[in-house]
Amino acid sequence: MKINKKECRKFADPGTKMQLNNGLLHAGQIVYIVRTDVRIIDRHKILILYIHPREKAAQGDFKPCMTMFQSGNDFATLEFRDDGSTAWRMSAFNHLDKNWSLSSKSAFYSPKDEQRVRKYFKSGESGFKALTSAQDAILEHRRLKRQRTRENRILDRMAGVKSLPRGLNGWIRRSVMPGYFFYDYKRGVKDVPGVCSACSREIKLSGVKHGVKLTCPHCKKEIICKPRSRRGSNMYDRKTCQVIQRISDSELVIRIVKVYYSYHDDIPKVRIYENARQFIFKNPDGRICAEAYYYSYNNGFLMTHWKKGERPKYSQWQECYEADTCGYVYTQTLLGELAGTPWQYCPVAEYYNYWHEPMESLPFLAAYLNHPRMEHLVKTGFYSIVSDIVYRYNNDCIDESRIRTHQILGVAAEDVDFLRGININAAALRIFQQYAGIKDRQKLLMWQIENKVEYNVLPILQYMTVHKAVKYLDNQYGFLHLRKTKYGAQRYKDMQELVTEYRDYLEMCRKLKYDLKNSFVKYPADLQKAHDKAAKSMKHKANAIMRREFAAVYKSIAGKYDFEKSGMKIVYPKNPDDVVKEGHALHHCVGGYVDRVADHECIILFLRQCSDLQHPYYTIEIQGNRVIQVRGVGNCSATPEVDKFVKAWEQRVLNLIETAA
Repeated sequence: MKINKKECRKFADPGTKMQLNNGLLHAGQIVYIVRTDVRIIDRHKILILYIHPREKAAQGDFKPCMTMFQSGNDFATLEFRDDGSTAWRMSAFNHLDKNWSLSSKSAFYSPKDEQRVRKYFKSGESGFKALTSAQDAILEHRRLKRQRTRENRILDRMAGVKSLPRGLNGWIRRSVMPGYFFYDYKRGVKDVPGVCSACSREIKLSGVKHGVKLTCPHCKKEIICKPRSRRGSNMYDRKTCQVIQRISDSELVIRIVKVYYSYHDDIPKVRIYENARQFIFKNPDGRICAEAYYYSYNNGFLMTHWKKGERPKYSQWQECYEADTCGYVYTQTLLGELAGTPWQYCPVAEYYNYWHEPMESLPFLAAYLNHPRMEHLVKTGFYSIVSDIVYRYNNDCIDESRIRTHQILGVAAEDVDFLRGININAAALRIFQQYAGIKDRQKLLMWQIENKVEYNVLPILQYMTVHKAVKYLDNQYGFLHLRKTKYGAQRYKDMQELVTEYRDYLEMCRKLKYDLKNSFVKYPADLQKAHDKAAKSMKHKANAIMRREFAAVYKSIAGKYDFEKSGMKIVYPKNPDDVVKEGHALHHCVGGYVDRVADHECIILFLRQCSDLQHPYYTIEIQGNRVIQVRGVGNCSATPEVDKFVKAWEQRVLNLIETAA
């Protein structure tokens, strides 16, 4: 029976008073005083607990801060807030105060109040104990009800799952788990007797050596030779498998099966169990949805051990066998399971059989519905591109609006067989797509793959053919990869660094206006020395440009800022070196402002004493005819005399310049 909160509000405040001389009101260890009552509310017998703050009650304020209504199977508390509002709380009695268990800091106002609680619950325990026990039972009942509802939904979800295929165990033994040839080592024996763990037959093999792979003459399975003396007492193999089954015309389930083989003797002890399920389906609106469930090994379940969600694990970056859903795919019944579903033509079996390695089936099935050309790419042999599309989300390298293979890949038709032969991936395809129309592009791509070169090749091909670029870089790398820097580190760790430096060298030659048709310039005998020499020339050229810009700035303001007063005057720097020397002499950072002056961001002027114009005194920075800063030795501020000079200069010169502008 749920409590009628509307009717309960009528009994929220009884308006009764307490005796101020009651010792309970002055007991410092008590925070709340509880009074009780039993009323018939909405035709039900309800226990009411009025919870009063002791401190307020001691001051004559007998209004409760909370009133709890308790029935046989429900409870609710009406809280009175300081602002006059009220709110219903569904917490148990002990949880009404966030700081501590409420019963530990509460006391009944009188023995009758406590007796009323014990009588209501028909309990021989203390009043608070009887109350909390009853509420704990109610909360547990609610929890069990929620759990039953949750588990019933899971059971309904699992109702459509069929049993595992009959041939699964045999397929695991033949195709998934490794087999061993266990034998006793004896020197000089040609035909060694032993046992095949895959078929449990006693056989004899020649050429036996620890770790060597041979073939069992009975089951034809590849087996690994292992002497019994090296097997130990805790040898085991464990694998993950996936079984894809149909639930309905629009839904599949991927069942994660764990396989554990332990070897205490020649024949393995086999344990196979299912520990996770992944449902994938397509909504009527076209959205692809997935639901995950895992089998929990803990106690406390009422009807099923299946739980919704991913299996908890310590870290996603740490291996967890039980949580791993990547495994071998059972393909024996796959064709029939996918028939009539949106995945009828999904090439998951062809893709798995090509790699024959553990894979995640869920993202593959989801990607198939989003990328209609996956089937075409698998059937034409571009497995690595499909892997990148499915697991690395690299689908920007293909054109899925086209239907021909070379159009999908964005390459020439004559390149398709070559790209299929090297099983090109998405990253390499992007590189190759940039080489459209370039002669020897296939040779270039193979050279890049072999030398792990990914970028900066195309700018080099503006100046030479593929053949000459590859020949020159190979020749240079032959001796430059041994060269060290002045600190002892390797100058060129790999071919990629050499390619990048060659690209930089050619770009500097272009900026320096060297003749790049001249083979002496284009193919220097020592690339490193030529690069460093060109870099120095670039630096000199940059310095020359900066000096010209610097001189142009001061030429445009010549005589514009002249001013002399009180034995001081304004002086212009003649060149960037003057600014650097000024900073060195006065020990401040004006030397770093040279580039800013050349870029027209500011103007640097010197303040000199007329009696010694050669000796640095103060440095002034102005921007837009406004003084930004005045600094002396050690970056000190202006003295009163200097400050007076600067203000006069601003009024008589700078302000007039700004007004004229």
